[in-house]
Amino acid sequence: MTHISPFASLLTFVEKKAHVKFYPFYLAFFLMCCSLFFSYPQIQFFDFQSHSWETTKLKSNDLTNSLTSADPTSNNAKKVFRLTVPLLMKLLHLSPLGIIILQCFLGFFIFVYGYKISLNILDDVVSATFITAGIAFLYFGRVAYFDINRTWFDTFAYFFLLMAIYSQTSLGIIIFSTLAAWTDERAFIALGIVFLFHHFKKKGYQKTSFKELVSFNKEGLAVIFSIFLYLIVRMALTLKYDMHTPSDTSNYTVLSKTLIFMPVGMWTFLEGFWLVYIFTLAHTFMNKNFLVFILFLLPLVIFTVISGCVLDITRSGSYLLPVIFVLIGYMKFYMDKNRLRKFLFYCFCISFLFPALFVMITENNFRIEPPTFIYALKHLLY
Repeated sequence: MTHISPFASLLTFVEKKAHVKFYPFYLAFFLMCCSLFFSYPQIQFFDFQSHSWETTKLKSNDLTNSLTSADPTSNNAKKVFRLTVPLLMKLLHLSPLGIIILQCFLGFFIFVYGYKISLNILDDVVSATFITAGIAFLYFGRVAYFDINRTWFDTFAYFFLLMAIYSQTSLGIIIFSTLAAWTDERAFIALGIVFLFHHFKKKGYQKTSFKELVSFNKEGLAVIFSIFLYLIVRMALTLKYDMHTPSDTSNYTVLSKTLIFMPVGMWTFLEGFWLVYIFTLAHTFMNKNFLVFILFLLPLVIFTVISGCVLDITRSGSYLLPVIFVLIGYMKFYMDKNRLRKFLFYCFCISFLFPALFVMITENNFRIEPPTFIYALKHLLY
């Protein structure tokens, strides 16, 4: 009798289930439940009268409000140009509870479109499943159910970035890139990753010249248009309404506080998916594909510096994650399907086994958000 390994059985199981109609939605629902189980949602902190929500409502009523009344060292003071969610709140007549519900839906669709993007790149349901499952156990995947009262709205930014990657039309890319940029400044910076994705998707990952890099396709031009549109409108708002983002807790001097926590903070950006980054950087360098190596390395350097210059290290660095979709496109050409499946399975396992660690500097310390089952066990025992 032929012995079948547990991993082979898992592959067979996933392949069988993946052919079920609406599989991406079933997978997303399962991962959402897992995310809730392993990362406790901060339901006990529901307070729609908090300063954070009051600031969001203030921006919803007056999008040009410069928020000069807010403490310049607070997160609320940095919401001057974060207009997407307040605008949605205004146009859709949503209460804070409505925004939270919408955020949870977008968290669900992050898994759906994470799977679809991976499938479009790799054309393999198993690898796409492992990638999506790995994302579910990162801050990127669980923040939708974690950010209840802080009004960071990272889920909105992450979703719009994924949709800008997924979109096939210039108009769709412009719309979602613009929505992402006006959700958070870090999403604006991450538009460079969106550009890389669309550029390499059309041009390929072979050794390229600078001339080929600047010969933009229409998708890349759509991203560039969105970047310039954001900068022009932001400058106009600054000049007309004196809107400025304070930098009291977002500058190079903050590095003196964050530097000691950066190693563990950087790990939480990607966790298991660091294997993907290490492989692609090593492969491009050893094959003397230096321009691609630099383009792959650049987002990492930028988001590492950014995360070191603010107090919320994990949150800021997690905007790097969309680069994984750029890197797996490269891996597809240099790794056979079976080996790639195993590789991505290891990425998932590492992310799954690593605790829900969130690195944020508060009086030179960081905290771990306990999983739901720990709270459940506590209630059973006490």
